[in-house]
Amino acid sequence: MPYTAIEHTLSINRFSTYRQAVISATGDNCNVLALKLYEWNAELSSRFFFPLHIYEVAIRNAISDAISIRYGQDWPTNTVFQNSLNGLDQKILLSALKGNYLGVGKLLPEIKFVWFENMLTRRHDGRIWKPYIAETFPNAPNFMTPQEIRKELKDACYIIRKFRNRCGHHEPVFNNATLAGVYPLIVKSLEWRCNKTSNWMNQNQSVTDLLGNPVI
Repeated sequence: MPYTAIEHTLSINRFSTYRQAVISATGDNCNVLALKLYEWNAELSSRFFFPLHIYEVAIRNAISDAISIRYGQDWPTNTVFQNSLNGLDQKILLSALKGNYLGVGKLLPEIKFVWFENMLTRRHDGRIWKPYIAETFPNAPNFMTPQEIRKELKDACYIIRKFRNRCGHHEPVFNNATLAGVYPLIVKSLEWRCNKTSNWMNQNQSVTDLLGNPVI
């Protein structure tokens, strides 16, 4: 195996993260194990895209549903709703609305996912989450307050979104401090929305198998 050529092609700086991880774990500067760790990391990122896909679509639809209960099906064009947003979120929404508005379904994928995460802040508790979170996330524990449910969803969304970005930019995830918790957070958030969808995702994902077989 031409390890040196591969390392130079990927860049020595990029590969050094994996090399140093192997040295720290085994005390050995092993080309074979470093490359296996790189392969494992790339495969894990790839396998995560299925549950991340399901999570992102489900959460943005859930948030859209909650907003629509208060502001109507065409909530993106509702000026009362627009004015309820902070400056940055209003800018993101208005930027997505530029051009020919063809309805919420077409617009949702055009809005940055961080915008949906920001909709889970306490700013929107009174208008949206206190009255409507039980309807939007019907399987959330009934001993939790709307604020507690919303905060858990927000905290999970932050971790999952950051992790998704690392996967999307081909960055190391094997050393991510939240790695073991990401998939359980996806499952929990999805279960609160729809346990049948969560079960289907869980039956078809392959993330947990690979997580159970780490290289180091």
